[in-house]
Amino acid sequence: MASSLDLVKELRPVTSITTRRYEKLLWVDAYHTTTAPGLRLRTSTKSKWCSFIHPEGQLYFHMKRGNLSVVTEENVSNIDTDNLVSSYLAVIEKRILECGMILPQTCELFVELRFDESPQTSTCAYYFVDHDNHCLFWLEPTSSELLDMGMLVSNSHLDIALERLYWVHVEFFPMHICAQVTPLILDNLISVICHGMTDRMTSRTSTFPYTEEKCDQLLRALSLRRGMETIVAKRVHNLTIMQGEPLDGYTLCFVARLWGAINNQRFMTYYGQQNAQLDRLHPPMPEDIVDHPGIRALANLTLWGIPNHYYSKLHDLFVHDQVYVDHWQDFVTACVSEWRGLIVWAFSVLIASILISMLPRASLSSAIAPIIAASSSILSGSILLLKHHGFEDATASFAARFLRAAKSSDWGFLPLSVVYSMPKAMYLWSMGLMVAQFIFWVSRIVGVFWASGGAGFLALMGYGILHFTSLEDDHLDSMATMLRSHWQTFQNGSGEAAEALTV
Repeated sequence: MASSLDLVKELRPVTSITTRRYEKLLWVDAYHTTTAPGLRLRTSTKSKWCSFIHPEGQLYFHMKRGNLSVVTEENVSNIDTDNLVSSYLAVIEKRILECGMILPQTCELFVELRFDESPQTSTCAYYFVDHDNHCLFWLEPTSSELLDMGMLVSNSHLDIALERLYWVHVEFFPMHICAQVTPLILDNLISVICHGMTDRMTSRTSTFPYTEEKCDQLLRALSLRRGMETIVAKRVHNLTIMQGEPLDGYTLCFVARLWGAINNQRFMTYYGQQNAQLDRLHPPMPEDIVDHPGIRALANLTLWGIPNHYYSKLHDLFVHDQVYVDHWQDFVTACVSEWRGLIVWAFSVLIASILISMLPRASLSSAIAPIIAASSSILSGSILLLKHHGFEDATASFAARFLRAAKSSDWGFLPLSVVYSMPKAMYLWSMGLMVAQFIFWVSRIVGVFWASGGAGFLALMGYGILHFTSLEDDHLDSMATMLRSHWQTFQNGSGEAAEALTV
């Protein structure tokens, strides 16, 4: 075992989210045994540690060591582990005396042993918790960057980050402190979720992390535990508040989890700061967006303006590197549904084009273009469906990783926008080319004059539909003006390098 002096150098500040709670090996040693006859009594050994079981099933230990309350997930029922933990606790107590630090009465210490490849070398990960002030602290200056706490803008912003870490700790170790926690945290949580649900119902750009439906489910669970009667009538929630019981460990566990999630969202949206993010679509900090206007104009001209739709949607989904899971799921669900439908319609165009090519006096060469376009729509849609299988139920963290990887450092979301546009754009091209193929066949049957008249009628009908379904501002620009504008943008931007735009 290392000496006390060596152990001082091996104390490692960590946070409640950087512990190895979910990184442990899951192997267990199972065996058969023989039970003795008669009533089996539970064996209990006298120990300075009290054992508790987390609602998820994780065993942890708690001990009062003088004025210090200690929790750990180490197996202190093992003598060697207990001795090693005790030696580190002695080192920590010595450091406290050397620093002249006065710990609050509601202070709690978490310790976790970490071993290197050599069994003789160990470190002790630790942090302190202040239950009164809802925060974490350490014995030495610590860097928020090294602790992976995110970028800060003020001391009050740091307080929110520390409170989030506090609630994560309470979620992991709720059973021994549930009697000490005021039930007021549950009342406050219900008020916060009620406000968040109303904000979601009345605003499409709310920054609250839970949807209206999820808030409804959470309120039902919280209300039942707090002793409330929930009357639901036509989606209106009338809460009759009754006297609730003190929180138990199970209730405190999920209440702490919700508070941790809410404080994490508050940290991300700069809650309580001078420039808090009040709108999901408004980034709280300037973002550098790499834009190639010429290439983007060319892509929109070639693909019927569809890339602009996806380009805007993707930017709205990924503001300030944040993704709201319900908006992501709605977006992916709509995309998948559209791709499935386009595969069916493109297959119909493919069959129709082949049939037209088999008519008398039809030209087989005129069917090549629509067949290639329809096949491209079917192929691109099928690949996108395969690659996005299960994305409708993805979590926000998965969606953020996907969009972060898909966002090119040189082109932004333009490549992904073009890819997402391929099924619909190629279907539209296949439709147009199939109509041209049919008109060409008609011209060989009834003559060019009647075929031209039919083509003119179709063109006039298409223009009328576009004209009467456009916005008022769009009526001012003719199709020629719009095409000329796109072409000028392409010419002006094609010779320029990528330009970083600040929004």
